[in-house]
Amino acid sequence: MRAAPSLHRCVCLLLAAILDLACGYLTVNIEPLPPVVAGDAVTLKCNFKTDGRMREIVWYRVTDGGTIKQKIFTFDAMFSTNYSHMENYRKREDLVYQSTVRLPEVRISDNGPYECHVGIYDRATREKVVLASGNIFLNVMAPPTSIEVVAADTPAPFSRYQAQNFTLVCIVSGGKPAPMPTTENIPETVVSREFPRWVHSAEPTYFLRHSRTPSSDGTVEVRALLTWTLNPQIDNEALFSCEVKHPALSMPMQAEVTLVAPKGPKIVMTPSRARVGDTVRILVHGFQNEVFPEPMFTWTRVGSRLLDGSAEFDGKELVLERVPAELNGSMYRCTAQNPLGSTDTHTRLIVFENPNIPRGTEDSNGSIGPTGARLTLVLALTVILELT
Repeated sequence: MRAAPSLHRCVCLLLAAILDLACGYLTVNIEPLPPVVAGDAVTLKCNFKTDGRMREIVWYRVTDGGTIKQKIFTFDAMFSTNYSHMENYRKREDLVYQSTVRLPEVRISDNGPYECHVGIYDRATREKVVLASGNIFLNVMAPPTSIEVVAADTPAPFSRYQAQNFTLVCIVSGGKPAPMPTTENIPETVVSREFPRWVHSAEPTYFLRHSRTPSSDGTVEVRALLTWTLNPQIDNEALFSCEVKHPALSMPMQAEVTLVAPKGPKIVMTPSRARVGDTVRILVHGFQNEVFPEPMFTWTRVGSRLLDGSAEFDGKELVLERVPAELNGSMYRCTAQNPLGSTDTHTRLIVFENPNIPRGTEDSNGSIGPTGARLTLVLALTVILELT
């Protein structure tokens, strides 16, 4: 009675051996890969062992969480042929040694799982195919494509007597995985802290925070925000640096900005010789120095209102439509300011007579008045009569 279980096990082992001889053995595995960088050549190698007759080797790309398997390459052992399942314009795979696929220039979109399926004929019946498969995850990295430092909430005014917070934003785009930028303040000469009065004697406290925004291509935009209470006295001409390290970079990327108040605006007026009725444009063409962050501009007319009746105008360019003669000699002030400081510059408008507009015919807005209109009508009728 005790021999029955042993006999049963022997029978099972014998049947398994017979089935193994009928089907043959087949094992498949894929060599693992470390993360690769977009643009590199990548080889996906499928290793298999079998004593059976091969039918085919098929490579799949797995998408949508494993619900979709897309054929990318097939080796047909029956006819000793291989072919790609991708469209001609997307064909970027080469089959090497029947079971190895090479991607000459890998892309971020190639990131994801892949499977290698190997099929052999069943020894018992040639109509049946025995399959085995292996899988691998291709992790494609991409270095950041750009880095820049900008000021938040600009343009912003300068305040001499009230403390205000200031924020620099370091924007790093195009990286996969998400990069991690760091910012630092590189001291320069430290000046007196006696003015403005609201500045404390201690070093400023910096607050650093990050935000991430995934892109549709799999990359991530990262923003590092550095906020502190601005001191125009000591922060003017201070250098700030943002550095990002990434596994796909051989060396860190860096961007720098220097906080500078505007100084010496250069004003350009066109036309240079304005006549009554002309449209005059007064533009801030630049500064004596490099200014950061971007300044805001405010225009006023000294001692009076602007041509349109407003007290001031915000913008880089002031436009005066159809200037009248009474604007001759008027003075215009442009105030340029950013959180680091403020500066004023003045320019005087000289308006010359226009021979095409008789004196006294234009109104206060520079348009031709009733007298001028009657004169124009008389001239037009004279021309018509002469032609007839």
